[in-house]
Amino acid sequence: GALGDAGVATSPDIFSMHWNPAKYAFIDGNGGFGMSYSPWLRNLVPDINIAYLSGYYRFDEKQIINGSLIYSSLGDVQFTDIYGTLMMNFKPNELAVDAAYSRILTKNLSGGVAFRFIYSNLAGGSFINGESSKPGTSFAADISGYYQKKISLLKKDFHLGLGINLSNIGSKMSYSDSQTSDFIPMNMRLGASGTIN
Repeated sequence: GALGDAGVATSPDIFSMHWNPAKYAFIDGNGGFGMSYSPWLRNLVPDINIAYLSGYYRFDEKQIINGSLIYSSLGDVQFTDIYGTLMMNFKPNELAVDAAYSRILTKNLSGGVAFRFIYSNLAGGSFINGESSKPGTSFAADISGYYQKKISLLKKDFHLGLGINLSNIGSKMSYSDSQTSDFIPMNMRLGASGTIN
């Protein structure tokens, strides 16, 4: 958590799908999966959480497929009218399902491409300004690259990592039939890492 978005260039691990799918090409092993669960803002709200599942499978020395599922629950929300009258209780939630392909391109360079389906149900069909809301859906893609090299620095073994991930390149999303659709937030992660043994 303290590293923020620096995960784009750190060494490959089971959660590389979130940061940089291209890193999977250099991960050790033929397959694996990981799970995480975060009770979000637990001191303020008792029922908001984020759950994450990711995994990979190696076809051969150069090719890996990987995938992930992230689910976020925003807890119980009370919908009221402008007078404060309770209209309904609802648990807003969002999820994203990813599938990706990663490949070693050269001895030190790999590339990856990921495809994502996004589902966001924030209003539960409630009426907003007289119109029924609907869950927002979108499709997106990531394009990523990762470079790693072992060199000698100050007579020590040094591992250099460089990463880039252009994520959420995708379609627009809307929460009603008449509302103007908006692009989902695209992101570019770019970073470097160095490890001295």
